[in-house]
Amino acid sequence: METSKTITKAANIIPRLRLGAKTDHGVVANGPHRVKFIKDKETKGKDFQGKEIDMVAYLVEENGESKSYRIPKFNKEGEVNYLVIRLAEVNEGDEVILEMKKKGIKNYVEVSPVNQTSKVEIEDDDIPIIGEDEPTDSTTEKVEDKVEDSEE
Repeated sequence: METSKTITKAANIIPRLRLGAKTDHGVVANGPHRVKFIKDKETKGKDFQGKEIDMVAYLVEENGESKSYRIPKFNKEGEVNYLVIRLAEVNEGDEVILEMKKKGIKNYVEVSPVNQTSKVEIEDDDIPIIGEDEPTDSTTEKVEDKVEDSEE
């Protein structure tokens, strides 16, 4: 569907990040998504009944492609949505894994930070050799035997 992609790109329409797909049996998760958070903003949207609600829109990048991810700002009880609270811990530019999970009959989104690891060069002399300083005779076995005897 390259023509459709070209049209939406020219119209500055950003595709949505979809963590699940609707089926006849409810929403089914489609696996983990590694995304980089670019920015967020408050916006308006509509709930399932068509009522206008406050939302938070996130601009993320997945596999080099910009995507939009929107969630309600408040839950049904009028409290700040748990996901808004969790994503407040994420800084712009951070990468996380977002994955829809099932808890009972409800779905939720798990947020797992991607650990930023750096390469460290270690020379052979810095790597300890296990057992290098241990005696090579049967002294070790005798100590273990004494420990076992004292436990009885």
